Amino acid sequence: MNPEQILEQLSVPGRVPVEAIRAADADRAAVLPLFLQAIEQCCRGEASPSSKDAMGVVFHLLGEWREMEAYRPLARLLRLPTDELEALLGDGLTELSVKVMAAVSDGDPTPLYEVIMDPQADEFARAEMCEALALVTLRGTLPREQTARFLQDCYSDLKPQRQCYVWAGWQRAIAMLGLVELRPLVRKTFALGYVNRFWLAFRNFEEDLVRGVRDPQSLIAESRYRMPGDTIEELSRWSSFNPREDEPAEDEIIERRSTAWNPSLWPGAPLINPFKDVGRNDPCPCGSGHKFKKCCLSLTQEAYADA
Repeated sequence: MNPEQILEQLSVPGRVPVEAIRAADADRAAVLPLFLQAIEQCCRGEASPSSKDAMGVVFHLLGEWREMEAYRPLARLLRLPTDELEALLGDGLTELSVKVMAAVSDGDPTPLYEVIMDPQADEFARAEMCEALALVTLRGTLPREQTARFLQDCYSDLKPQRQCYVWAGWQRAIAMLGLVELRPLVRKTFALGYVNRFWLAFRNFEEDLVRGVRDPQSLIAESRYRMPGDTIEELSRWSSFNPREDEPAEDEIIERRSTAWNPSLWPGAPLINPFKDVGRNDPCPCGSGHKFKKCCLSLTQEAYADA
């Protein structure tokens, strides 16, 4: 297959494009320029349908290859509005962006800063770039003091200055790096309601901070933060290639959500988060079959905003 045929085959829906992935891996030098061009076209809204459909696979491949030439184009891609970004990467791929962006980083934090500080970018992608920044710092690519200064400045410069998921990523980065000197600022953001109390409580941050102080390198070994591995193996676990055959009916989903997030049925829920360990791209605890962020996570903002 030539590079154009490889890109076309990577876009075929419903199955893992094994042969195209192997062909791309065997001829990286030839396909890389085409991949980078497709990313730039997606950023400008000029990409062909096949380039758009292939972008999720391309994203992971570039991470597996540790392709630093893709660092800035991918950062620009992550600044697209939520609907456009999820159409390209799928609703689970932004979480993968933590390890991919850490893998392709060339040591300049500016592209990560730009995603984090962009109020028009997807709030989850912004949060995950906070974690990616912490991860490359833990790996020794960035000076800890430089990252600490940026995170400190975020307290006053990060927008919006209200509840938004980017603040969850911000506090996570501080905990990962064990930045105890920023603990008072994190406390203030929790007190101001920037972090939804049902996402996590301040005591959860403190628990993570203790780990960040005592054993920060253990984080790198977690599956969420490990370098991207074999793309074929990774894709085989994606829900887009393993569709559910037993999706609940819409009225059943609504009933499950109503039961799961009715504050009157959860005494003390504003103070205790029983779903702290549920990842936003994990199956929703309500049993709808959707990802948590696409189902009940968003409802917590409504149910507990005024609690």
